Amino acid sequence: MADPRRLRRRTVLAGGAALAVATQLPAAAAAYPTFDIKADFGAAGNGSTNDTTAFQQAAAAIQAAGGGTLTIPAGVYVVGRQTHTSGVTPYYVMEPIIALSGVQFLHVKGSTGTVLRLAAGLRYGSFHPTTGARYDPPTLPFTTASYGVEAGRMIEVLDGSDITIENLELDGANDQLVLGGEFGDTGRQLKATGIRLLGCTNVRITDVHSHHHGLDGVTVGQPGHTAADPATPHTITRLRSEYNGRQGLSWTGGRGLTCTDSAFNHTGRAGVRSAPSAGVDIEAESSVCRDGLFTGCEFVNNAGSGLDVTHGDSGYTRFEGCTFWGTTTYSAYTTTPGLVFKWSTFNGTSNVGFGSADAALATVYADCHFEDRPWTNGQVYRGTYLVTDAGNTGQNVRYADCTFVARELRSIWTNDVTVQKHFVRCTIDHRYAALADGGIQCHPWGARLVACTFTEAMGTTTRRWYVHLNDVVVENDVDGIPTTVTGPAVRWGSPSGPVGTIAEGPYG
Repeated sequence: MADPRRLRRRTVLAGGAALAVATQLPAAAAAYPTFDIKADFGAAGNGSTNDTTAFQQAAAAIQAAGGGTLTIPAGVYVVGRQTHTSGVTPYYVMEPIIALSGVQFLHVKGSTGTVLRLAAGLRYGSFHPTTGARYDPPTLPFTTASYGVEAGRMIEVLDGSDITIENLELDGANDQLVLGGEFGDTGRQLKATGIRLLGCTNVRITDVHSHHHGLDGVTVGQPGHTAADPATPHTITRLRSEYNGRQGLSWTGGRGLTCTDSAFNHTGRAGVRSAPSAGVDIEAESSVCRDGLFTGCEFVNNAGSGLDVTHGDSGYTRFEGCTFWGTTTYSAYTTTPGLVFKWSTFNGTSNVGFGSADAALATVYADCHFEDRPWTNGQVYRGTYLVTDAGNTGQNVRYADCTFVARELRSIWTNDVTVQKHFVRCTIDHRYAALADGGIQCHPWGARLVACTFTEAMGTTTRRWYVHLNDVVVENDVDGIPTTVTGPAVRWGSPSGPVGTIAEGPYG
């Protein structure tokens, strides 16, 4: 489970939400009408009546006014519908639910107990365009549009501004979908999303639970954005996005995404799984991703990596006080520039991140903790090493004041001796007592070690392991504190190498 200190903090924040100052809406709000989904459009909200038509009518009224407020009282609103028209492909065509474009103000306002639930039995995946039968493509990728059946986007806004979505549960019911064959790269890469906002700015998503969608809990992006373009602020607070098929959150472009006290957990663990099955995927699509900030967030037990930042002009994001917990693959896997992690915990193997000759672009870890501690289901992803340079050489990657606890695997693998990695005032705690006598516990090739401590907590053993050296430089810190090896099991340089203070200088 996540760090209990942060969970207490999250509980206090969530419990205090009812006491918080009301959402500050733009002054322009007064210029737009307010609608009630039950009083004005006849929605039943009884958990059985399909209320798609009511939401479509509400969206049409807001679209005609150029914006507005939609109040959704407590209740379970079944939404989502597909139609078939002879000669039209795909065979099943998704109807919109709340779909808007170009509105200058939007406030979707739920309350305690407001649930939008996707109707059971909708098709999703590849279906034959003339017969409607499930179609399993012989090879992937498969992207023939006439075969791709989408399940539904609950709230979709294109090119809007001043958007607030709050106090809602969006249930994608992906275990109730009728699955067709795969579509896209792997899985079913088709629209089935809780919230999809493209080309929008000044967005606020607060106290939303978006779960069990076929694709993403939330997708936000800014097509065609460049690093020189103005900021497009998106603020996400207390979002719980879990059990979705592809991502808890896909950020596909823009400048200025802030996520606070949110959870992006259990992706790919329910009725649908599509790659990369990450908690959060930051992947610019014909755009850039810049100025991201995640504080107090969770990325736990996803079928893919907790955090995936590997494609497009992406990165440039800070993570503070976050928990990354990989149970079947990497806790975090990142290969793009400008990432900073502070006060964060990584349980399960992670990779070093992005290395660069420009140190300002290389990944930084400060006051972070790395461990292969199992999650509550007893699972944690263990590669051969706790931290590895898979995907990148790690040039100028910096770990400062970090701790590494290797319980049932080795600690650090960096292999490229032509580039330097930096470990400053770090503690590497080796506990892998099952390693064969004389084996390597740590492989920090090309590393600069400043005032680091190699220690062990494995009980009594007569075995010896060692820190394997090649183009390693050891330095004392500015206060003269040296690098030390506590021993007796872990040794410096070889199974019979020294313990104690390690002199400054090059090794290997």
